[in-house]
Amino acid sequence: MSREAITWIVLGVTAILISGGCVSSEHFYKEVSLSRGAAYRQWKSRKERQEQSRPAISGTLSVKDCLKLSLVHNKVLQRVLEEKEVARGDRLKSYSVAVPSVDLSGEFRKFKGGTTYDVNTGSEIVSINLGDLDAYSTSLRVIQPIYAGGSIPATLNAAKLGTLLADQTVQAAIQNVVYAAQHAYYDMVLSQHLVEISADAVRSAKAHLDNVKQKRQGGMASDFDVLRAEVELSNFQAELIRNRNVINIAKANLVKVMGVSQDSEFVLSDELVYVTSKIGMEQAVETAFKNRPDLFAQEFDVKYQKELLKIARSRYLPTVGAYVDSSWSKIAPDYTTSVDVGHLMQIGVTATLPIFDGFGRKGEIVKQKARLKQSQIDLIDTEETALFELTKALLSIQDAEEFVESQRLNLTRAKEGLRLSEAGYTEGTNTQVEMIDAQAALTTARANYYQAIYSHVVAKLDLHKAMGTITNHKADAELHESP
Repeated sequence: MSREAITWIVLGVTAILISGGCVSSEHFYKEVSLSRGAAYRQWKSRKERQEQSRPAISGTLSVKDCLKLSLVHNKVLQRVLEEKEVARGDRLKSYSVAVPSVDLSGEFRKFKGGTTYDVNTGSEIVSINLGDLDAYSTSLRVIQPIYAGGSIPATLNAAKLGTLLADQTVQAAIQNVVYAAQHAYYDMVLSQHLVEISADAVRSAKAHLDNVKQKRQGGMASDFDVLRAEVELSNFQAELIRNRNVINIAKANLVKVMGVSQDSEFVLSDELVYVTSKIGMEQAVETAFKNRPDLFAQEFDVKYQKELLKIARSRYLPTVGAYVDSSWSKIAPDYTTSVDVGHLMQIGVTATLPIFDGFGRKGEIVKQKARLKQSQIDLIDTEETALFELTKALLSIQDAEEFVESQRLNLTRAKEGLRLSEAGYTEGTNTQVEMIDAQAALTTARANYYQAIYSHVVAKLDLHKAMGTITNHKADAELHESP
């Protein structure tokens, strides 16, 4: 082939390859834009279906009602509950190592061209052709495991422990949902109080502004006084807007935790209640070690890993099983009556001793030993985490109780300070700035007081969650009953 021909071939191939990639950037952008539009429509349709499937609630909503709705409709909890079915399936599967297995098989063969047998008649050998033949066979085999190096009881025990692990996973999820629901409920309660405080401050600032304007008309106040009152009103209005946004977010979060429709309209009926806690560290630790689902789960996991290590070691030991094999077969010459060949039954015992599998058994043992060590370390870490959470919660309760007591007294002082300031301003002995400062101090004191009670309630929630008793009725009473 000439050099010119080779050149043209190369150019042709190059042109074909280049033309295959001559799709414009606009084409790709258009394709992706269409894909994004389709994704949005799918999301919108999915969102509408989800909203339709969620119940819409109305009326008053107590903490107990909130918890009931959360335990029924919370999506995270619904997913975790399926772990019980997974564990149930694993446990059913584990029985296969101990119960007999039964296999039924069948076979059909067709022999074309005939089958020839040589028969010795004494004087000569005669060949007999049976013609085309159809052969049928059926076999029923039953195998009963007897011994598998200790893996049979280990597998059954591992499945039982897997069920217990799933139970503790579900229990932990329930406690998390109860904690999240109550936390979200009290977040919204606090937000409502902050909105009320801001709204009261706005009303007071408006009344003060009107009063200042009247005094200016009478020559008893200046334009600066009016401007100062307007600035103060604007500041309180900005705070009210921020608090209203916070309450909208708190409501959206509460609705999500409960798993109900975002179109729900309800009024919270429970309040932030200050009830002092009498739980000490020793009692808290004892309760936590006896109730926390993560500690139980970690204990079960250590036992589970031990069973898996037994299964890995069993691969070095022989396996023994008994079997029964029953088979039937027939031969059917074409266009003739079927001829029964017979029935065969075998009963026996098999034993297998593995010799070498390419270090597979050794590697599995090394891995399971490491898994067991990890699980034991995780148990110690979980205990230390529990102690830290208990310590943190108890310290938070102590700080919150001191905060509540200090703010209770401060709120009384702030109310009295505003009363004296207003009286003095009316009489002309106090300045406008002093009265505005007194109003701001009262607003801050009221917000701090409710924040202190909220912090105390949340700290007690943290304590009961850390002890694993947040779903306990006694804990619920302590959190919600009035002192």
